[in-house]
Amino acid sequence: ESANDATRTGFNLGIGQPLGKPPNFYVSVYNHDNGQGFVAASGFKYGAMDSSAEDKEDYVKDYGDNENDVFLLRPSLLEMSLNGMLNDFLGRGSFVDSNDGTAPDLVDCSSSNDCSSVSYCSSSDSSELAAISTCAGGKCICGSRAHYHPAVDEAISPAANEAPGWFTIDENDQGVSAMITEPFWSSFVGVRAYNDAGKGVGIYASISGALFTSICIFVVYRLKKGLVKEKVY
Repeated sequence: ESANDATRTGFNLGIGQPLGKPPNFYVSVYNHDNGQGFVAASGFKYGAMDSSAEDKEDYVKDYGDNENDVFLLRPSLLEMSLNGMLNDFLGRGSFVDSNDGTAPDLVDCSSSNDCSSVSYCSSSDSSELAAISTCAGGKCICGSRAHYHPAVDEAISPAANEAPGWFTIDENDQGVSAMITEPFWSSFVGVRAYNDAGKGVGIYASISGALFTSICIFVVYRLKKGLVKEKVY
């Protein structure tokens, strides 16, 4: 998947942090290293770009001024793996050659660039998107069946002309749903979030504890008195 992205964009962003053994499925902070789409323009990276802003810095140029300006996205290694697995599983055997109705022998590949000349996708009677070949699981399959989507609320917007990982709250959001995002924080943030249950829970716990303690004292007193009466204490 990393090689496929490099073929499409001309930029090889790598595969990111390895999962390790045993694998660590912590999703990390949402930024350009972990699935956030960003703009690379005139040598700078932006989560969102607004070259017409009055308060922009001098280094913010119009998109397209540099021939290498491009929109990029690098999913995490885990996301790439799942995307490639779904493409491979759903792509194999989904298309048959329209001439005789038999499944073709899939061509070996290391990136989607190796699949540009395969014929069995163009001969498929499926949609135009399915006719575009891609590389998954080391084989050229027809069509990209898996797609990425950002797991962040629509009210949270990338900050204009700021580096990826900076966000603002959209003041024009319609508020059709509660604002949510993935509940994970970087270990460098140094905070832990807890729900505020209010003062009532503490009062209830204190009263319950005092009542339970009183009952225990009464039971122990009655038990001791009974044992003394029976001369077994």
